[in-house]
Amino acid sequence: MEHTELTSSSISFERLAHILRSRAKQIGLSFFGGEEAAEDVAQETIISLWKAWGTLSSPLEAERLAIRIAKHECINVWRREQRRPHSPLTASHEVTLPASEEGQTLEESELKAALHNATQTLRRSEQRLWRMFAEAQMDTREIAIATGINARTVSAMLSHARGHIYNVLKEGGYIDG
Repeated sequence: MEHTELTSSSISFERLAHILRSRAKQIGLSFFGGEEAAEDVAQETIISLWKAWGTLSSPLEAERLAIRIAKHECINVWRREQRRPHSPLTASHEVTLPASEEGQTLEESELKAALHNATQTLRRSEQRLWRMFAEAQMDTREIAIATGINARTVSAMLSHARGHIYNVLKEGGYIDG
């Protein structure tokens, strides 16, 4: 840990986030032993730290808070994984159809609903990145800046999310592949 940098009171959030993100990820790796869950812990920690940034008086206080957040987030991620359903979406699953837009066919409505439901099977961190990418039309660099996640990691997570959504839709019979 670059402790001398944390004693300086004039450190930017971006620099501090970079330092503390790796620390939070290390805590997640120690707890889970896997990259994906550790990445979730690091991401959630930085988001929570960003929300509290204005109330923190020093970088050292931010470090202490980040460690506490990361440890609590490990437990939260573990709980979410325990509750998460692991059954694939199939065409027989009930889907809520959105109000039909003018000129939209029933098949398009079903596909949109299936896409929404497939997105809901992603991990929470992947859902957030996917919404930023698909709905907010942000590119990888913009997402990386907004979340404090390395651009390559964002790209990998989006690629994984895209593949997961594709596989869920394919298994459900919504697309041919």
